[in-house]
Amino acid sequence: MWFHSSALAVAGSLSLTFALILAWGLVGVRTSAVMKRWVPNYQYLLKSHIDFLMMTGLLFVFFVLFAHFRLTPPAFIVAAMCAGSLGNPLGFLALAIKPDLPQRPDSVFGAVMTISFTSTTIGYSGAAWLVAHAALLGAR
Repeated sequence: MWFHSSALAVAGSLSLTFALILAWGLVGVRTSAVMKRWVPNYQYLLKSHIDFLMMTGLLFVFFVLFAHFRLTPPAFIVAAMCAGSLGNPLGFLALAIKPDLPQRPDSVFGAVMTISFTSTTIGYSGAAWLVAHAALLGAR
């Protein structure tokens, strides 16, 4: 149990670290012409920061829920949660740096993001059902 679930805490810590670094980046883009040239799209940078914060919370919450219910989630669910939680906000960061990236599903960037979104969906929906099932069984 702890090996797989611990990956959620590690990914959450990494996500929080990225969010904090991006917070400084947001300040830099607002105050520095050099930073503005490196990161031309402030809105995508902000979306990346917020997404990292949201994913941090979700990863930590599910880590605690799995521990609370003494669940051993399948490795593919944990891996999907970690990959999607880091991949989705990194997509926004890529768009902040290079806003003209093609976002069509048949482009490389679009395909990578589709895989990331699918991973997030599979991971979190699987985790939610595991926790719901455990909660219902515990309520009896």
